[in-house]
Amino acid sequence: MNFDLSEEQQMLAETATRLFDGHVRQAEPDAKAQWRDYQELGLIALSLPAALDGLGGGEEEIMLVMQAYGAACGTAPYLQSVLLSGRLLAEAGGENGERALSALLAGERQYALCLFEPDSRYRWDEPATRAEQIDNGWRLTGAKVAVCDAGADSWLICPAAVEGGLGLFLVPPGAAGVAREEGIAPDGRPSANIRFDGVMLADDAAIGDPAMNRARLARIVDQAIAACCAEAVGAMEKLLDITVDYMATREQFGTAIGTFQALQHRAADMLVEIEQARSITIYAISMMAAPEAERHVAVSAAKALVNRASRFVGCEAVQLHGGMGLTSEYPAGRFFQRLTTLENLFGDTHHHLCEVERGGGV
Repeated sequence: MNFDLSEEQQMLAETATRLFDGHVRQAEPDAKAQWRDYQELGLIALSLPAALDGLGGGEEEIMLVMQAYGAACGTAPYLQSVLLSGRLLAEAGGENGERALSALLAGERQYALCLFEPDSRYRWDEPATRAEQIDNGWRLTGAKVAVCDAGADSWLICPAAVEGGLGLFLVPPGAAGVAREEGIAPDGRPSANIRFDGVMLADDAAIGDPAMNRARLARIVDQAIAACCAEAVGAMEKLLDITVDYMATREQFGTAIGTFQALQHRAADMLVEIEQARSITIYAISMMAAPEAERHVAVSAAKALVNRASRFVGCEAVQLHGGMGLTSEYPAGRFFQRLTTLENLFGDTHHHLCEVERGGGV
């Protein structure tokens, strides 16, 4: 396998890094202006099919963007709105899906995919939320939890059990019967618990084929998990850089603590964990075209190892910084919070180890 970046990939990584770093340096961030930057630079279109006005980028390109996003501790809803919802709209196809996708590509809408439900842990594939077909439309009833980046203006995509399989439904902002409980994720990004109390939807709110939606969504979730792993790698790299810089300037007993061999060994251990996480993320991405069972095992193995590395690197960085490492105002604290959030996004370590065991037939 060739691990060298092509010229185009190198340019993409450098461009994304400049964009995200520029956003970080803004004294008063403008979320709408930042999203326009994503749209104008082609990041929204990057992962979407060329046949649907996307750029047809592959998983390697997404990995590079997400590593840069993680290194900047980005806040725009790229994973949620593009890599989950956008890809799902593209896969669902049809007039309804393509119309919704066009609005995303134009930067006019953001979407939030409502995957998880109360008491279901990380299992999304058998939702208790149900949709019943009625005259000229649907009635949607159920609850979703921990919906990341579900802003008040976001369109929701809600999976629900229907006759014949898994339905996917577009719910516009402000729809009657939608109750939201706003919250904040550990890294400060918005999260929401959402109830659908007999929400009445038009017939064209349904997208995709219920018989095929579950397999499509499983593939897209696996792709999103791999993207999360890449984001964590970028965040860990940046956190190691911050820690090494701190060790080079923080003095104790009249000398920089970075000269202490024991602390150098701990920084080296952090680097080893990051490189292992990078390697298994590349492996997971290389398995995206494999049969579903093999792909899912590879992705779960990657997420379990990256989770372990994230916990180790985050804790080591905090300890090497002392009490300063726990403050949200200091960069190390923010990256520790982001890694903690990513560790539990789409499944914690125990969940993915169980998925590997189940999928591997152990």
